[in-house]
Amino acid sequence: MTTTRQTASREVALTSGIMSISPSLAAEMLTRNRENRPLDKGRVTHLREAILRGEWLVSHQGIAFSGSWSDGRLLDGQHRLEAIRQSGQTVSLLVFENVPVETFSVMDTGRSRTASTILAMQGEHDAALLAAAIRHIHLFNTMPDTEWKGHSSRLTNAQVLTFLEANREKVATACGIARLMSKERLIIPTAAAVGYYTTHEASPGVDQDSWVKGVTTGADLSPGDPRLALRNALISLGTGTSGRRRSDSRGQLGLYLKAWNAWVLQKPVKQLRFQRGEKMPRPVHVLPEGSSDSQK
Repeated sequence: MTTTRQTASREVALTSGIMSISPSLAAEMLTRNRENRPLDKGRVTHLREAILRGEWLVSHQGIAFSGSWSDGRLLDGQHRLEAIRQSGQTVSLLVFENVPVETFSVMDTGRSRTASTILAMQGEHDAALLAAAIRHIHLFNTMPDTEWKGHSSRLTNAQVLTFLEANREKVATACGIARLMSKERLIIPTAAAVGYYTTHEASPGVDQDSWVKGVTTGADLSPGDPRLALRNALISLGTGTSGRRRSDSRGQLGLYLKAWNAWVLQKPVKQLRFQRGEKMPRPVHVLPEGSSDSQK
């Protein structure tokens, strides 16, 4: 292990270097994990899946020991080591040795950079909505019928950036439309962005201008119009007359898609509901004119 020396205030020589950590070595290091906080299984799963996807990169975030890596007490890095152990893969990791034990109380108290922070640092417009929209599009595509909570609903920053690189124009357009549709605080921007993105993906043959205008303004909508039913359902959520929380993006997306499908199929709707635990609707497919099977 290549080492570099640094002198702390107590004149303790610290060493650090990059090591290849195998699952068996990670397991051995974990036997010297004492008086650490309880293991967060969700965080371990998040790290393990990142390793399995090939997203692991060496950074300044490593593991630390009170003495040497071979026999010192593990002070920091239990989640990383447990993820390596579970992954069955060997990865490179920065290892610190001879770290003063008294620094244990201040380790890992900072906040990791979120996807929205990374996007903002890269100069992306409306980074918070962009990151949230990408995460919820992923959830819609991979686990539409479960509650979007817990470790399985998380995305790594690398996943967010990869999705954005492949779908930049479409996601940016969806977020712009979402801001327009949510300007009266009628609908959660994330729900609107995912709704617009998924329906546009499914139905590239539909001109969405009248849909967006109707939902946004409510102008000239007759009883039975699905756009009016959606507005009424969202207003009910916003005023507290509905038992479902207004902050539920998944629930609002379910209402959005139900109304969209009815509007495309020209079916009248008087009242919209999306119950907790209900399966997420899938948007109607409408292809451009001239394509075979234009609607299904």
